[in-house]
Amino acid sequence: MFFGKDPRGEAIVEMAMKQVKKMLIDMQKEGKDLTRLKLKKFQKTHYTSCACPKCVEAKRKNNPHLRGLLEEGFKVYVGEGEGEDE
Repeated sequence: MFFGKDPRGEAIVEMAMKQVKKMLIDMQKEGKDLTRLKLKKFQKTHYTSCACPKCVEAKRKNNPHLRGLLEEGFKVYVGEGEGEDE
């Protein structure tokens, strides 16, 4: 069995990186200062009133991290924000 890198996965990451690079270049052209750029991962989950099986289980176990996932991605922060220093 071959345990090398997944070429399809690499192609998807490469495509995403091209889009991110284009976005950052456009921001730079608009005059944004990218020296304070921060990328943060985020997850958007179902509403607290949701009754799907995952959300019911999350309520039962009192663990909001088990809620149903609607969206996953990253946010870009640029500028002089009062963000967390990492």
